[in-house]
Amino acid sequence: MSEETPESERIERTDIGASIEARLKRGTDTRDEDTVTIKGKGATAEEAAAEFEYLLEKYEAEYSDRCRNIQPRRKDSR
Repeated sequence: MSEETPESERIERTDIGASIEARLKRGTDTRDEDTVTIKGKGATAEEAAAEFEYLLEKYEAEYSDRCRNIQPRRKDSR
């Protein structure tokens, strides 16, 4: 008795267009560091820049304070 195996599908990735990326790091101590990567993509450089601006504004407005407020607990804290 032999089982038929389905043919493998090949997926090719092609990057067309433009992208812009920024990596932000806050803090210097090992346990007091935040790292964020924001990347905008688009068919043109203008579209990529517009998406990047949108994502950066969204991060600043919604996520930066929330992430900053998540602090590791100190050993001497209870």
